[in-house]
Amino acid sequence: MARPGDRRPLIADHAIAMLADGGARALTHQAVDRDAGLAIGSTSYYFRTRDALVAAAVARIREHSRMAFEAAPLPEPLSVQTASAFIAEHLHSLATERREQALAVIALLPEVAKDSEHRDSLGRCLFSHELARELTIALGCDPSREIADDLVDLLTGRLISILFGLRPESGSKPRHRQQSSAAFRLASNSAI
Repeated sequence: MARPGDRRPLIADHAIAMLADGGARALTHQAVDRDAGLAIGSTSYYFRTRDALVAAAVARIREHSRMAFEAAPLPEPLSVQTASAFIAEHLHSLATERREQALAVIALLPEVAKDSEHRDSLGRCLFSHELARELTIALGCDPSREIADDLVDLLTGRLISILFGLRPESGSKPRHRQQSSAAFRLASNSAI
């Protein structure tokens, strides 16, 4: 939890916005200072290196994700239908209210590909592997981590399709919820 007057969360939120709007190359200390309305040098005072700034953005996205996961517990009773609706809602949230965070994660993926610590942390930002594992076990799937990891991979691909309109019909909110729900039902039926 940030202390009153601590600028770190503000800086991290503006770093996320910079990443979402302009990609990884747009993320500079001076750009964050300008975007946040801070004096030049403020961002570098708190985060000396670009790596530290990237780590702060990733940590902030994880914090937002943790709050989102806590605010939306698994549905009860859990069935393929309620699970698919739950997942579709999570994807919808990432494509709307949390769009900046999702785009920031995607922008950083190539940059952290060779850094296992940042890559693993970034890979757990948008979807909870633990929640995916609980979900797949509750639906009667093999309890191995592989099934949960496959679910997260499927959802990440679906999110990219929604965010970038890779399928022309993906832009319609009700339609992409239906497609996300159908994709999960199909995947869960083949995994069970």
